[in-house]
Amino acid sequence: MRYNVDAERVSHERLQDEVIIINAATGCYFSGSGTAADLWTLISEGMSFEDIVTTLAHAYGAESATVSRDVEVCVAQLIGNDVITASEDAPSVRDVGLPALERLAWSAPAFDEYSDMWDLLQADPIHDVTETGWPYAQPRPIL
Repeated sequence: MRYNVDAERVSHERLQDEVIIINAATGCYFSGSGTAADLWTLISEGMSFEDIVTTLAHAYGAESATVSRDVEVCVAQLIGNDVITASEDAPSVRDVGLPALERLAWSAPAFDEYSDMWDLLQADPIHDVTETGWPYAQPRPIL
């Protein structure tokens, strides 16, 4: 099993030991560090579930069964929040590595979710334009 990130709806950026993920379709954004950032790196590069577990268990010196259970829970939350989708057909990848950072003991990956951007995304004037583009908003009907 691999996972897809819809680049038209979801953007993400890793900054050292933290990752920020924005779902423009829902207005929610997510922040994760440590194991969550490493998990996201491997997911976004197209690594299979099994390879993700193996890579994280090795990087953190943790038991594969524990990592597998924790990753499964976190992945289910990401799927539930429409950040990723599961796919049997996603292309395989090779030589995906994690950034060279100091890693602490394994802890279950978790993302903090924020939903305060929806109003800002809806207020964006680019959403209210015609084919001619910004800054020409469509005229509103007179009632």
